[in-house]
Amino acid sequence: MTTLALIPGLLLTKDLYLAQEPRLAEGHAIHHANTLGMNSITLMAEEVLDETEGKIVPIGLSMGGYVALEIARLAPDRLSGLVVMDSNAEADSAEKKDQRQAFIKMSNLGKFKGVTRTLLPSLIAAKNLDDDSITGPVMTMAEAVGRDHFVLQQTAIMGRQDQFETLRRFDKPSLFVVGEHDALTPPAMARAMADAAPQSHYVEIKDAGHLPPLENPEAVTEALVEFVTSLDD
Repeated sequence: MTTLALIPGLLLTKDLYLAQEPRLAEGHAIHHANTLGMNSITLMAEEVLDETEGKIVPIGLSMGGYVALEIARLAPDRLSGLVVMDSNAEADSAEKKDQRQAFIKMSNLGKFKGVTRTLLPSLIAAKNLDDDSITGPVMTMAEAVGRDHFVLQQTAIMGRQDQFETLRRFDKPSLFVVGEHDALTPPAMARAMADAAPQSHYVEIKDAGHLPPLENPEAVTEALVEFVTSLDD
């Protein structure tokens, strides 16, 4: 049985995939990837590989997408397929690293506030900002992750490598999903990854920003189920 490794993003937990998991679990084993306590994307990827057996399909959003790509680099033969959502195959630019360092400095000075209302416009589509069923879980997950793990995750993200060569060499089916209103990793980034991968599928989720599994859960579920089902054929 293929294992689906669900990998959350920065400041997110396994609850990111609550709406998708019941359908995905039909005929597949589910592994909730650990993204806490590590300052390296490679370490996160290695833990997924160590904690699973046989064929896997990494499914990762944002930082989770970086982990999924690293799994594909480290152990392509272990994968039946690959799913990357609202992410990017490029390494951080100097400007992005400076921004992350600033966040780390603020956190170390005791100014970590998780995800506040002021940050939500960068994460979700404007039409979803007043929907507590979306904003509430985001803030709850961020609080659960907390400052110390946030710093480790930002450090891990800064140290990741460019993965476009990984995508060009990946000879299994891959799916790239992105919210149509994603401001952090816009559709052009997902299209670039899809263009690089030989057996790629691209899906743009309507009415969603950076967090489609929460913003348009039904559309994400259908895209994921259709893809993983096709791998079983």
